[in-house]
Amino acid sequence: MKVIKNISPINPMKINDIISNSSGSIASKAICNTESTDIRFFSYAKDESISKEFQEEDSIIYIIEGELKVLYDEENEKKEVTLKEGELIALPSNLNYGIYATKDSKSFNILVK
Repeated sequence: MKVIKNISPINPMKINDIISNSSGSIASKAICNTESTDIRFFSYAKDESISKEFQEEDSIIYIIEGELKVLYDEENEKKEVTLKEGELIALPSNLNYGIYATKDSKSFNILVK
């Protein structure tokens, strides 16, 4: 495959099996990483986090299992939203946000310029 990697072509698999649970840390697996698109699977151990970072891309985060908090800044105010298994959220470009795992969790993230 030209752009997609780390997934076998024409081979059905369960989304939950693409990335293993991380033990006490955060793990990621890139599926596509181009100038305009970044698609990754993440695995978070409970209480692990990704610090807030300014994202120039539109983002979609889908929770495969567990529970994550998206911490973000909007109009100089700190806000958060909790995502549970099976839920997704779309985040606009130019948003400063981070992730906190309230449980062992897995997510599927798509960032598009």
